This record gives sequence, C-alpha cells and structure tokens, in this order.
Amino acid sequence: MLESLHVKNMALIKDAELELKSGLNVLSGETGAGKSLLLGSVDLALGKRADPDLIRNGESAAYVELVFSLPEPGLEEKVREMGMEPEEGRLIISRRITEGRSVSRVNGETVTLTNLKKLTELLIDIHGQHDHQSLLKEENHLKVLDAFEKDLLQEAKEAYEASYLKYRAFREKIREMGDDPESRKRQLDFLDFQIREIEEASLKSGEEEELDRLYRKLNSREMVKNALEQILENLREEVSSKISECIRLSREAAEADEEIKPLLTQLYDIDALTEDAGREASHLLENADVDEEQLKAVEDRLSLIIGLKKKYGGSVEQILKNLKAYRKEYDELYDFDVNAEKILQELEKEKVILVEKAAALHEKRLEAAESFSCAMEEALRDLNFLHVAFRVQVQETTRFTRSGADEVRFLISTNPGEEPRPLSRVASGGELSRIMLAIKSISADADDIPVLIFDEIDQGISGRTAAAVARKMQKIAEDHQVICISHLPQIVASADDNFLIEKSVEDGETITRLAALSYEDSIREIARLSGSGEITDSNLRNAAEMKENLRRKP
Repeated sequence: MLESLHVKNMALIKDAELELKSGLNVLSGETGAGKSLLLGSVDLALGKRADPDLIRNGESAAYVELVFSLPEPGLEEKVREMGMEPEEGRLIISRRITEGRSVSRVNGETVTLTNLKKLTELLIDIHGQHDHQSLLKEENHLKVLDAFEKDLLQEAKEAYEASYLKYRAFREKIREMGDDPESRKRQLDFLDFQIREIEEASLKSGEEEELDRLYRKLNSREMVKNALEQILENLREEVSSKISECIRLSREAAEADEEIKPLLTQLYDIDALTEDAGREASHLLENADVDEEQLKAVEDRLSLIIGLKKKYGGSVEQILKNLKAYRKEYDELYDFDVNAEKILQELEKEKVILVEKAAALHEKRLEAAESFSCAMEEALRDLNFLHVAFRVQVQETTRFTRSGADEVRFLISTNPGEEPRPLSRVASGGELSRIMLAIKSISADADDIPVLIFDEIDQGISGRTAAAVARKMQKIAEDHQVICISHLPQIVASADDNFLIEKSVEDGETITRLAALSYEDSIREIARLSGSGEITDSNLRNAAEMKENLRRKP
C-alpha cells in the first residue's frame, strides 16, 4: 500500500503531502489545478526520465518521496531477492532532481533507474490517458492476454522460449560462418595471420611481470654501479683508517685499564666486518656493468608483448585465451562444408521442436482467450455495455518471435446482431476508457500488484455509465489500494477518501496544494462537479444522496 506521497518544488507544487489509506482514494479539482502534475511526480519517483524544467522557478532541486508498506510476506521476499531490504515492512522510495542530475534512493540507498523500475513494477501499476490508445495497437493485445493468464501460459512460454533461443543461436552461427567462399578465404587468411603472430611470440603466463622486474633491475645498473664505487671508496679511505686509529687508541688504553679490552675486541670485529663489506662491494662492482644487449632484448620483448596486448587482449592470459578461440574458429571455417552441414541439421532438428513448442503455446493461448473473453464480457456488462460480445482472435503465423508465432487481436461488438470487429473500427474514446478499465479490473484479480493508479479513466463517459465505472472502481478497491484522479461526481462520490487539488496565488506565486476532504467538504466537491455554477442547497442534497447511493453496497 502507498501510505504517503510527498512532493516538493515540482513546478506549481511548492510543498505538498498526502496521507493515503487502503480502498478507493479519489483526487479531484479544477482543470489546470495540477492533477496531471501530481501523477507525473509519482512517475518520476518510479523511474521516469527526469526533466529539469519541472523544477519550480527559483529553486535548485525538486524532490518526490513515496512510502510503501508491504503487508504481504511474499512481496517482501521478492523485494529482498532484488537486493533491497525493507525496514519494518516499509520501503521509502525517493528521487531528487537537479539541473545536472537526478538521484533515486530506496530506504536511503542509491539505486539505478533500471533496478528502481524492476522494484516498482511489483508495487504499483499506473494507467494514464495514453493507455486508451495503446489498445488500438494490436501488437499490445498479445501482451495483455499473456499477462492475464500468466500462470496458465508460463510453462508453455518457457519451453517455447528456450527452444527459440537455441534455434536463433544456430541461425546466428550459420550467418556468422557465411556462405561466400571469398569471404571465408579472407577470414581464414586473417585468422591464420593472427594465430601465427601470437604463436611466434611464444608467450607464457606471468612472463610480462618477470620481464618488467628484470627491466627495472637492468635499467638501474648505472645507478647501482656508482653507488658501489662510492661505498668501496668510503670503506677503503674513510672507514678503514678511522677504525685502525680507534684500534690503536684502544690497545694503548687497554694496557693501562683491562676494562677497555672488550671494547678492543668489538673494534677488531668491526674491522673484520668492514673488510668483508669491502670485498663484497668489490665483487658486486665487478658484475655491475650495464649489459646493453640484454637490456635491449628485454625492452624489445616488452614492446612486443605491449603491441600484442593492444591487438589481442589486455593481458598475456587474455591473448592466450583468444588464441584458442582463433584456432577453433579457423578449424570450423577450414572444415566449413562439414560444419555447415552439421549446424544445418541441428537447425532443422531445433525447428521441428520449435514448431511443436509454438503449437503447444498456441493451444494454451486459445484456452486463455476463452477465459479472457468471458471475464471481459462480464466486466464490460458491469460497465454498462449491455449487449456486448468480446472475442480474442489467436492466429498462428509462420513468423517466430521470442513471444511465439501467434498474432492476437481483440474484437468487440456493442450492438445486438453485429459481428465482433477490431477495436480500432468500433470503439469510441469513452468506450476505450471503459474497455481498458475492464482489462485492468480482471488483470488486477490475476496479479498481486497492491497499488493501482488511474488518471482520468472516466474520459468520455457520464450518467449511468459513470455510476457503473464508479462501482467497478469500488470492486477493484476491495482487494487493491486504488488511487484515482477524476472529474466525474459519481466517481468522487464513490470514494472511501477524497482529496482536493487546487491552485491559488499567494504573494505573487502560483501554488498547487493538496488537501484531504472531510465528509462535508467532499459533499461540496461533488456538488461543484455536478452543477454548472453556484452551489445551492439543492445541489448539496443531491450530492449527499449520490454519495449515499454509491457508497451503499449493491
């Protein structure tokens, strides 16, 4: 359930917050008050592309926050599987929009828009006015049917899709191999060049690191030689003479004082160590000459490896891995006729399986079409289509897609004696609104999305039909939280909770505000929507009667 909505600095909305409840929540207001802006704010929080122009004039950032409660354990588990952790059964989804960027967070943790959309698809379904027209596109009908009967179709769809992906992989393999002899020869020559170039280098795993260490050592030989020469010179000229002098003085002192003898012994040890250090430095110096030939060989080898890395991979290990792939591709092309025949045979086998899986999916869709048609006719009769016939046409084709080989088309007749025809040739704007509401109502029974939002689903309807739509909204709200933006008094009267969106000018600023309505205020709002001018006592009585009638269970 969506517990609250907070919008700040979004166009005309300076700072507005709604506390929502379960059941049917209806928002109404004057034309231009900001109803669509409110829905747009929700869309932004759910991951829609952000437009910096929506930031209120004079402000640096806009902010939207949605707080969801997750009463169903299964839903909470799905959220956790996506790597997001509810806090005390709640999710706080926020989005901050500035001139340069936007940041989305879930319970304070930054998320990508891709992951945000995956999450919110579990929580909320928004139906706007543009969805009416999507019904006229027959490519959407298959999606609607499959969504309605997803449990019935799941196994057949998964089996078909697995076969389809194998079939497509074989076709792609044949396409990559090609059937042009000259093209194959050019590819063989190129692969042969690549293989020989890598093989001639005789690369070894870990070689580059070892060469790099050797290069640094060889390249520093001149510095090492100079250091050894200075060390040897200091040992011979400075240290040796100083130690000899110390030994002479200590020996003389020891003759007078025996306590000096340990010091003399230590100085003899130092003299011996100094001589050893001198011999070691002399030995190292003999081998410290720069081997220009070896240094150049190491440089050349490193240069070769760097060049091969640029061409064939970012490391020696990757180059060797690619070499295996080049050899495999070369062998396949070299034995093209044998390999092509083998792949073609596999392709034909998989096509037979694919046709079988497509036929099985088709049969399931025919079954789904029957149940969908029955459910739609019942839902449409509830929406004041008194003589309606709704059919789902499922036709097999020879064109395989990831969704199957079926074309699905919705047909409808709204008058007795007329054959059902495509929606695009029959339905008016108001009828499309009700048909979409019927689809949403039966789909709501088939899925577990807890929150449904309808933006002016009542387009093009009035009178008894409006009351029928209101009843249908109440029915959906028995199992889902429904949030509806409407301008029809019948729908406003059917609400469990009413909210008003209104625009005013304060201190030279145009501001849109949101407010929860009391019972008395909701009656005045129904009266305003029902009348054509001043609200009278008669209007108020009629409004109260309408609300009482629509809130009474049929």
